[in-house]
Amino acid sequence: MVGREDMSALQARVAGCKVVVVGNSDALLRQRLGARIDAFDVVVRMNLGRVRDPLHQGQRCTVLFTSTDKLDARQIETAFAPEWVVWATPKREQMPDLTALGDRLLLHPVSIWDELSRACAPARPSTGLITLSFLYRHCRCADLAFAGFDFFASGTFYHRRLLGLLKPRRLSSTAHDGAREQAVVARMIAAGGLRNLAEER
Repeated sequence: MVGREDMSALQARVAGCKVVVVGNSDALLRQRLGARIDAFDVVVRMNLGRVRDPLHQGQRCTVLFTSTDKLDARQIETAFAPEWVVWATPKREQMPDLTALGDRLLLHPVSIWDELSRACAPARPSTGLITLSFLYRHCRCADLAFAGFDFFASGTFYHRRLLGLLKPRRLSSTAHDGAREQAVVARMIAAGGLRNLAEER
């Protein structure tokens, strides 16, 4: 199988770093957080969330967490040029051809996913929650923040915007439970070690 479950190299990369996870909510494109995002040591993006407006999204990408079969290795390099790529879902049979990424491709451990899945049951954890949870619980970041998460309230920007036109809000998949995920993240924030950039403006 392409990729490896050993996440130690990525954990070493983010250790002691200021890390931001950039979500894909449509609301992000109105928040002017780009400069603050790019000021972090490590910028993590997800799925089809390529930069469309640096003013709001920043420009950099250090790590890409992905669960989509719509991005092959060439497309990832072109859109993100990340140091690391993490296949976030245990559905490895759905992984596109990422062979060209070589040792930069990591597989999010199924054992960690299983633990998070139990917290979200009967829904499945989204890529965003998988990413935040891994960095929060399994890494030693000096600072961990996020932007562009509203737990499906505004929809996903790449589903809503086409040729500059705003499409009707696409309802989130029934596979994910926004309210439950918001509660999980709220507990992380309350415990310390995670903050929401949108609430600090």
